[in-house]
Amino acid sequence: MSLVTNRRYRYIIYTMCAFVFFLLIAMPLVMELLNNEYIEVPIEINHTTNLINKLKIKPTNFTEWKQRHYITGYLNKDRKVRIYITNGVWYPSQDFPRLKFNHDETLTNCDIPCIWKVKDLENLTPKEFKSADALLCVNQPSLPKMKAWKGQKFIQYTLEPTTHCPFCHDKNHLFDIRATVYENSDIPTSYIRMDTKYWRSISPFDITKLSKDSTFISFIASHWTQFREDFVSSLETHIPVASFGGVRRNTDWHIHPECENLGYFKSKNCIISKYPFYLAIENTQENDYSTEKLWDTFNLGVVPVIWGAPNTRSYLPHPKSAIFIEDFNSTKALADYLKYLVNNETAYLEYHKWRTMKLSDGFEKKSYLSMHNLECNVCREVARLRIIEGYNT
Repeated sequence: MSLVTNRRYRYIIYTMCAFVFFLLIAMPLVMELLNNEYIEVPIEINHTTNLINKLKIKPTNFTEWKQRHYITGYLNKDRKVRIYITNGVWYPSQDFPRLKFNHDETLTNCDIPCIWKVKDLENLTPKEFKSADALLCVNQPSLPKMKAWKGQKFIQYTLEPTTHCPFCHDKNHLFDIRATVYENSDIPTSYIRMDTKYWRSISPFDITKLSKDSTFISFIASHWTQFREDFVSSLETHIPVASFGGVRRNTDWHIHPECENLGYFKSKNCIISKYPFYLAIENTQENDYSTEKLWDTFNLGVVPVIWGAPNTRSYLPHPKSAIFIEDFNSTKALADYLKYLVNNETAYLEYHKWRTMKLSDGFEKKSYLSMHNLECNVCREVARLRIIEGYNT
Protein backbone atom coordinates (compact mmCIF):
# COMPACT_ATOMS: atom_id res chain seq x y z
CA MET A 1 0.00 0.00 0.00
CA SER A 2 1.35 3.39 -0.98
CA LEU A 3 2.36 6.08 1.50
CA VAL A 4 -0.41 8.35 0.18
CA THR A 5 -3.07 5.69 0.76
CA ASN A 6 -1.86 5.18 4.36
CA ARG A 7 -2.16 8.88 5.03
CA ARG A 8 -5.74 8.91 3.68
CA TYR A 9 -6.77 6.01 5.92
CA ARG A 10 -5.23 7.68 8.95
CA TYR A 11 -7.03 10.94 8.15
CA ILE A 12 -10.39 9.12 7.85
CA ILE A 13 -9.82 7.26 11.12
CA TYR A 14 -8.83 10.48 12.98
CA THR A 15 -11.90 12.28 11.62
CA MET A 16 -14.24 9.47 12.72
CA CYS A 17 -12.66 9.39 16.19
CA ALA A 18 -13.12 13.14 16.53
CA PHE A 19 -16.78 12.86 15.51
CA VAL A 20 -17.40 10.07 18.04
CA PHE A 21 -15.70 12.17 20.74
CA PHE A 22 -17.98 15.09 19.88
CA LEU A 23 -21.10 12.92 20.12
CA LEU A 24 -20.12 11.27 23.39
CA ILE A 25 -18.37 14.09 25.25
CA ALA A 26 -18.69 17.53 23.70
CA MET A 27 -22.32 17.33 22.53
CA PRO A 28 -23.78 16.85 26.02
CA LEU A 29 -21.80 19.88 27.21
CA VAL A 30 -23.09 22.01 24.35
CA MET A 31 -26.68 20.91 25.05
CA GLU A 32 -26.25 21.76 28.72
CA LEU A 33 -25.02 25.23 27.84
CA LEU A 34 -27.93 25.73 25.46
CA ASN A 35 -30.42 24.55 28.05
CA ASN A 36 -28.92 26.93 30.61
CA GLU A 37 -29.24 29.90 28.30
CA TYR A 38 -32.59 30.82 29.84
CA ILE A 39 -31.45 30.72 33.47
CA GLU A 40 -28.31 32.83 32.98
CA VAL A 41 -30.15 36.12 33.61
CA PRO A 42 -32.03 34.89 36.73
CA ILE A 43 -28.70 33.69 38.16
CA GLU A 44 -27.19 37.16 37.59
CA ILE A 45 -30.24 38.87 39.07
CA ASN A 46 -30.10 36.63 42.10
CA HIS A 47 -26.41 37.50 42.53
CA THR A 48 -27.18 41.23 42.31
CA THR A 49 -30.05 40.85 44.77
CA ASN A 50 -27.70 39.30 47.31
CA LEU A 51 -25.27 42.19 46.90
CA ILE A 52 -28.06 44.76 47.20
CA ASN A 53 -29.26 43.09 50.40
CA LYS A 54 -25.73 43.31 51.81
CA LEU A 55 -25.67 47.02 51.01
CA LYS A 56 -28.76 47.50 53.19
CA ILE A 57 -27.03 46.17 56.33
CA LYS A 58 -25.19 48.73 58.49
CA PRO A 59 -21.53 47.70 58.95
CA THR A 60 -20.24 47.28 62.48
CA ASN A 61 -16.50 46.79 61.98
CA PHE A 62 -13.62 47.72 59.71
CA THR A 63 -13.94 44.67 57.44
CA GLU A 64 -17.68 45.15 56.92
CA TRP A 65 -17.21 48.81 55.98
CA LYS A 66 -14.61 47.86 53.38
CA GLN A 67 -16.94 45.18 52.02
CA ARG A 68 -19.79 47.68 51.72
CA HIS A 69 -17.61 50.10 49.80
CA TYR A 70 -16.24 47.36 47.55
CA ILE A 71 -19.75 46.18 46.63
CA THR A 72 -20.85 49.78 46.06
CA GLY A 73 -17.95 50.38 43.69
CA TYR A 74 -18.65 47.11 41.86
CA LEU A 75 -22.36 47.84 41.32
CA ASN A 76 -21.86 51.53 40.58
CA LYS A 77 -19.99 50.61 37.36
CA ASP A 78 -18.09 53.91 36.99
CA ARG A 79 -21.24 56.04 37.09
CA LYS A 80 -20.36 59.53 38.32
CA VAL A 81 -21.61 61.14 41.52
CA ARG A 82 -21.89 64.94 41.63
CA ILE A 83 -21.92 66.74 45.00
CA TYR A 84 -21.97 70.47 45.82
CA ILE A 85 -21.02 71.91 49.22
CA THR A 86 -23.56 74.72 49.58
CA ASN A 87 -22.63 75.78 53.11
CA GLY A 88 -19.00 75.07 53.94
CA VAL A 89 -18.27 77.25 57.02
CA TRP A 90 -14.63 76.27 57.77
CA TYR A 91 -14.42 73.46 55.20
CA PRO A 92 -13.47 75.44 52.04
CA SER A 93 -10.41 76.99 53.69
CA GLN A 94 -9.24 74.14 55.95
CA ASP A 95 -9.97 70.85 54.21
CA PHE A 96 -10.94 71.45 50.58
CA PRO A 97 -7.44 72.70 49.56
CA ARG A 98 -5.88 69.30 50.35
CA LEU A 99 -8.01 67.52 47.72
CA LYS A 100 -6.65 66.46 44.34
CA PHE A 101 -8.66 65.97 41.17
CA ASN A 102 -8.39 64.07 37.90
CA HIS A 103 -8.61 65.75 34.48
CA ASP A 104 -12.37 65.06 34.41
CA GLU A 105 -12.86 66.90 37.74
CA THR A 106 -13.38 63.71 39.75
CA LEU A 107 -11.60 63.08 43.04
CA THR A 108 -8.33 61.18 42.87
CA ASN A 109 -7.89 58.05 45.00
CA CYS A 110 -11.61 57.30 45.15
CA ASP A 111 -13.22 54.19 43.69
CA ILE A 112 -16.38 56.19 42.92
CA PRO A 113 -15.96 58.77 40.11
CA CYS A 114 -17.01 61.77 42.19
CA ILE A 115 -17.26 65.44 41.23
CA TRP A 116 -16.91 67.41 44.48
CA LYS A 117 -17.30 71.19 44.37
CA VAL A 118 -17.77 74.09 46.80
CA LYS A 119 -20.58 76.35 45.60
CA ASP A 120 -22.73 78.54 47.84
CA LEU A 121 -26.44 77.94 47.35
CA GLU A 122 -27.09 81.44 45.98
CA ASN A 123 -24.40 80.91 43.32
CA LEU A 124 -25.63 77.48 42.26
CA THR A 125 -27.06 77.63 38.73
CA PRO A 126 -30.33 75.83 37.87
CA LYS A 127 -28.35 73.46 35.65
CA GLU A 128 -25.92 72.61 38.48
CA PHE A 129 -28.78 72.15 40.93
CA LYS A 130 -30.58 69.73 38.62
CA SER A 131 -27.40 67.77 37.89
CA ALA A 132 -26.44 67.39 41.56
CA ASP A 133 -26.80 63.97 43.15
CA ALA A 134 -26.45 65.65 46.53
CA LEU A 135 -26.01 68.98 48.31
CA LEU A 136 -23.84 69.00 51.43
CA CYS A 137 -23.97 71.48 54.32
CA VAL A 138 -21.44 71.84 57.13
CA ASN A 139 -23.17 72.31 60.49
CA GLN A 140 -26.17 74.48 59.60
CA PRO A 141 -28.51 73.88 56.64
CA SER A 142 -28.31 75.97 53.50
CA LEU A 143 -30.80 74.20 51.28
CA PRO A 144 -33.38 74.99 48.61
CA LYS A 145 -37.06 74.73 49.52
CA MET A 146 -37.40 71.50 47.58
CA LYS A 147 -35.27 68.97 45.74
CA ALA A 148 -34.63 69.14 42.02
CA TRP A 149 -35.60 65.50 41.60
CA LYS A 150 -36.81 62.61 43.71
CA GLY A 151 -33.51 60.82 44.29
CA GLN A 152 -31.46 63.92 45.12
CA LYS A 153 -29.92 63.84 48.61
CA PHE A 154 -29.36 66.52 51.24
CA ILE A 155 -26.33 65.82 53.46
CA GLN A 156 -25.31 67.32 56.79
CA TYR A 157 -21.68 67.13 57.90
CA THR A 158 -20.61 68.16 61.39
CA LEU A 159 -17.81 67.36 63.80
CA GLU A 160 -19.50 69.12 66.71
CA PRO A 161 -20.83 67.21 69.75
CA THR A 162 -24.56 67.31 70.43
CA THR A 163 -24.04 69.03 73.79
CA HIS A 164 -22.23 72.01 72.26
CA CYS A 165 -24.08 72.32 68.97
CA PRO A 166 -27.55 70.74 69.10
CA PHE A 167 -28.68 72.61 65.96
CA CYS A 168 -25.86 70.85 64.06
CA HIS A 169 -27.64 67.53 64.41
CA ASP A 170 -30.71 67.88 62.21
CA LYS A 171 -33.45 68.16 64.82
CA ASN A 172 -35.92 69.04 62.05
CA HIS A 173 -34.98 66.06 59.87
CA LEU A 174 -34.08 68.12 56.82
CA PHE A 175 -31.32 65.78 55.68
CA ASP A 176 -31.22 62.33 54.08
CA ILE A 177 -27.62 61.58 55.09
CA ARG A 178 -25.71 62.60 58.20
CA ALA A 179 -21.94 62.51 58.58
CA THR A 180 -20.83 62.98 62.21
CA VAL A 181 -18.32 61.61 64.72
CA TYR A 182 -21.00 59.31 66.13
CA GLU A 183 -21.02 55.62 65.23
CA ASN A 184 -24.79 55.61 64.70
CA SER A 185 -24.66 58.22 61.92
CA ASP A 186 -25.00 57.28 58.26
CA ILE A 187 -21.36 58.14 57.64
CA PRO A 188 -19.33 57.96 60.86
CA THR A 189 -16.16 60.02 60.66
CA SER A 190 -13.31 61.12 62.90
CA TYR A 191 -10.89 64.02 63.38
CA ILE A 192 -8.03 62.06 61.78
CA ARG A 193 -6.80 64.31 58.98
CA MET A 194 -4.04 62.20 57.47
CA ASP A 195 -3.12 58.70 56.34
CA THR A 196 -2.30 56.93 59.61
CA LYS A 197 0.10 54.44 58.01
CA TYR A 198 2.78 57.12 58.39
CA TRP A 199 2.35 57.13 62.16
CA ARG A 200 4.32 53.91 62.38
CA SER A 201 7.46 55.66 61.16
CA ILE A 202 7.26 58.57 63.63
CA SER A 203 10.10 58.57 66.16
CA PRO A 204 9.10 58.81 69.85
CA PHE A 205 10.00 61.93 71.78
CA ASP A 206 13.59 61.61 73.04
CA ILE A 207 13.25 62.04 76.81
CA THR A 208 16.99 61.63 77.30
CA LYS A 209 17.40 65.19 76.00
CA LEU A 210 15.26 66.69 78.78
CA SER A 211 17.11 68.66 81.41
CA LYS A 212 16.43 67.91 85.08
CA ASP A 213 14.04 70.82 85.59
CA SER A 214 12.33 70.74 82.18
CA THR A 215 8.57 71.08 81.87
CA PHE A 216 7.45 67.83 80.28
CA ILE A 217 3.73 68.26 79.61
CA SER A 218 1.88 70.82 77.47
CA PHE A 219 -1.73 71.92 77.21
CA ILE A 220 -3.47 74.00 74.54
CA ALA A 221 -7.17 74.81 74.76
CA SER A 222 -9.07 77.85 73.53
CA HIS A 223 -12.45 77.09 75.13
CA TRP A 224 -12.89 77.24 78.88
CA THR A 225 -14.65 74.43 80.74
CA GLN A 226 -14.89 73.92 84.48
CA PHE A 227 -13.11 70.57 84.29
CA ARG A 228 -10.19 72.01 82.32
CA GLU A 229 -9.83 74.86 84.78
CA ASP A 230 -10.04 72.69 87.89
CA PHE A 231 -7.90 69.82 86.62
CA VAL A 232 -5.02 71.87 85.22
CA SER A 233 -5.03 74.05 88.32
CA SER A 234 -4.75 70.98 90.55
CA LEU A 235 -2.09 69.27 88.39
CA GLU A 236 0.05 72.42 88.47
CA THR A 237 0.43 72.07 92.24
CA HIS A 238 2.50 68.92 91.57
CA ILE A 239 4.24 69.48 88.21
CA PRO A 240 4.62 72.47 85.88
CA VAL A 241 2.26 72.52 82.89
CA ALA A 242 3.14 74.57 79.80
CA SER A 243 -0.24 76.04 78.84
CA PHE A 244 -0.33 77.99 75.57
CA GLY A 245 -4.05 78.43 74.88
CA GLY A 246 -6.82 80.58 76.25
CA VAL A 247 -7.33 78.35 79.29
CA ARG A 248 -4.85 79.07 82.12
CA ARG A 249 -2.24 80.38 79.71
CA ASN A 250 1.16 80.63 81.39
CA THR A 251 3.60 80.15 78.51
CA ASP A 252 4.26 82.31 75.46
CA TRP A 253 4.42 80.72 72.01
CA HIS A 254 7.57 82.76 71.35
CA ILE A 255 9.69 80.43 73.49
CA HIS A 256 9.66 78.13 70.45
CA PRO A 257 10.40 80.56 67.58
CA GLU A 258 10.65 77.72 65.06
CA CYS A 259 6.93 77.12 65.62
CA GLU A 260 5.85 80.65 64.70
CA ASN A 261 4.19 81.75 61.45
CA LEU A 262 3.29 78.24 60.33
CA GLY A 263 -0.46 78.70 60.46
CA TYR A 264 -2.50 77.86 63.55
CA PHE A 265 -2.68 74.06 63.28
CA LYS A 266 0.94 73.56 62.23
CA SER A 267 2.19 75.96 64.91
CA LYS A 268 0.07 74.19 67.51
CA ASN A 269 1.42 70.78 66.55
CA CYS A 270 4.97 72.12 66.50
CA ILE A 271 4.50 73.30 70.10
CA ILE A 272 3.02 69.96 71.20
CA SER A 273 5.97 68.08 69.70
CA LYS A 274 8.34 69.89 72.09
CA TYR A 275 7.05 67.96 75.13
CA PRO A 276 6.86 64.19 75.80
CA PHE A 277 3.27 64.41 77.10
CA TYR A 278 0.19 66.36 76.04
CA LEU A 279 -2.99 66.98 78.02
CA ALA A 280 -5.74 65.94 75.60
CA ILE A 281 -8.73 67.23 77.57
CA GLU A 282 -11.89 67.38 75.45
CA ASN A 283 -14.62 69.93 76.10
CA THR A 284 -17.17 67.21 76.79
CA GLN A 285 -17.44 63.48 77.48
CA GLU A 286 -19.56 61.87 74.78
CA ASN A 287 -19.07 58.47 73.19
CA ASP A 288 -17.10 58.63 69.92
CA TYR A 289 -16.14 62.29 70.38
CA SER A 290 -12.35 62.51 70.17
CA THR A 291 -10.83 65.52 68.45
CA GLU A 292 -7.41 66.35 67.05
CA LYS A 293 -6.29 66.78 70.67
CA LEU A 294 -6.02 63.01 70.78
CA TRP A 295 -5.24 62.05 67.19
CA ASP A 296 -2.53 64.60 66.38
CA THR A 297 -0.34 63.43 69.27
CA PHE A 298 0.22 60.07 67.57
CA ASN A 299 1.68 61.87 64.56
CA LEU A 300 3.96 63.96 66.77
CA GLY A 301 5.70 61.22 68.75
CA VAL A 302 4.25 62.26 72.11
CA VAL A 303 1.98 60.45 74.58
CA PRO A 304 -1.54 61.83 75.13
CA VAL A 305 -2.94 62.12 78.66
CA ILE A 306 -6.66 61.75 78.01
CA TRP A 307 -9.98 62.95 79.36
CA GLY A 308 -12.81 62.54 76.88
CA ALA A 309 -15.09 59.97 75.27
CA PRO A 310 -16.02 57.13 77.66
CA ASN A 311 -15.38 54.60 74.86
CA THR A 312 -11.99 55.98 73.78
CA ARG A 313 -10.21 52.75 74.71
CA SER A 314 -12.22 50.85 72.11
CA TYR A 315 -10.62 52.74 69.24
CA LEU A 316 -7.09 53.54 70.39
CA PRO A 317 -4.32 52.10 68.17
CA HIS A 318 -3.34 49.92 71.13
CA PRO A 319 -4.40 49.69 74.81
CA LYS A 320 -1.02 51.14 75.81
CA SER A 321 -0.85 54.10 73.45
CA ALA A 322 -2.31 56.67 75.85
CA ILE A 323 -2.64 57.51 79.55
CA PHE A 324 -6.09 58.01 81.05
CA ILE A 325 -6.69 60.61 83.74
CA GLU A 326 -9.52 58.47 85.12
CA ASP A 327 -7.06 55.68 85.97
CA PHE A 328 -5.56 57.78 88.79
CA ASN A 329 -7.29 58.62 92.06
CA SER A 330 -5.65 62.04 92.30
CA THR A 331 -3.68 64.56 90.26
CA LYS A 332 -0.70 63.84 92.53
CA ALA A 333 -0.80 60.16 91.58
CA LEU A 334 -0.87 61.10 87.90
CA ALA A 335 1.96 63.59 88.34
CA ASP A 336 4.09 61.00 90.14
CA TYR A 337 3.53 58.49 87.34
CA LEU A 338 4.50 61.01 84.65
CA LYS A 339 7.67 61.86 86.59
CA TYR A 340 8.47 58.14 86.78
CA LEU A 341 8.11 57.78 82.99
CA VAL A 342 10.25 60.84 82.28
CA ASN A 343 13.05 59.30 84.33
CA ASN A 344 12.66 55.82 82.86
CA GLU A 345 13.18 55.71 79.10
CA THR A 346 12.26 52.03 78.83
CA ALA A 347 8.94 52.59 80.59
CA TYR A 348 8.19 55.68 78.47
CA LEU A 349 8.90 53.84 75.22
CA GLU A 350 6.32 51.20 76.21
CA TYR A 351 3.73 53.79 75.09
CA HIS A 352 5.24 53.84 71.61
CA LYS A 353 5.57 50.10 70.98
CA TRP A 354 2.16 50.09 69.27
CA ARG A 355 3.85 51.62 66.22
CA THR A 356 5.39 48.21 65.47
CA MET A 357 2.40 46.09 66.52
CA LYS A 358 -0.94 45.06 65.06
CA LEU A 359 -3.39 47.93 65.33
CA SER A 360 -6.81 47.44 66.90
CA ASP A 361 -9.87 46.90 64.69
CA GLY A 362 -11.53 49.88 66.36
CA PHE A 363 -8.65 52.12 65.37
CA GLU A 364 -8.52 50.72 61.83
CA LYS A 365 -12.19 51.63 61.47
CA LYS A 366 -11.68 55.16 62.87
CA SER A 367 -8.76 55.65 60.51
CA TYR A 368 -10.70 54.38 57.49
CA LEU A 369 -13.81 56.42 58.35
CA SER A 370 -11.93 59.67 58.90
CA MET A 371 -11.71 63.25 57.70
CA HIS A 372 -8.85 62.07 55.51
CA ASN A 373 -11.28 59.81 53.60
CA LEU A 374 -14.49 61.78 54.21
CA GLU A 375 -15.14 63.01 50.68
CA CYS A 376 -14.84 59.58 49.11
CA ASN A 377 -16.91 58.00 51.88
CA VAL A 378 -19.69 60.55 51.27
CA CYS A 379 -19.60 59.81 47.54
CA ARG A 380 -19.79 56.09 48.29
CA GLU A 381 -22.86 56.60 50.45
CA VAL A 382 -24.65 58.62 47.77
CA ALA A 383 -23.79 55.94 45.19
CA ARG A 384 -24.95 53.18 47.57
CA LEU A 385 -28.37 54.77 48.06
CA ARG A 386 -28.70 55.42 44.34
CA ILE A 387 -27.98 51.76 43.62
CA ILE A 388 -30.53 50.53 46.16
CA GLU A 389 -33.25 52.95 45.07
CA GLY A 390 -32.62 52.28 41.39
CA TYR A 391 -32.86 48.53 41.94
CA ASN A 392 -36.13 48.82 43.86
CA THR A 393 -37.91 50.87 41.19
